[in-house]
Amino acid sequence: MSSTLPGDAPLTLPTTLTIKNILAVQELILDHLDNNPAAILDIDEEAQVDLSFVQLVTAARKHAASRAGRLLLARPAAGDLYDVLKRGGFLDEMTPDAAHFWLHQEKN
Repeated sequence: MSSTLPGDAPLTLPTTLTIKNILAVQELILDHLDNNPAAILDIDEEAQVDLSFVQLVTAARKHAASRAGRLLLARPAAGDLYDVLKRGGFLDEMTPDAAHFWLHQEKN
């Protein structure tokens, strides 16, 4: 897990993270951030993921940061999430911050 701090609270997400239910997932994440300074998203390796989820997580990270909070992934991206990141070009020329967030690679 990325370096966690006191107050970091895990949030287990549904196994479907697609446009079909993205509004419900958005509400879940925002409610969690309203009640916790930081959220650790627990995404099942077998979860169905599409680009809408990657966009939601990107926006949620900015939202958390704007409120002096933070959003983390419990594990490096894997399964569908990794595939969506790859197909969407997110893994090409990643910033150190993005590589740390999505893949848990150390920042240089």
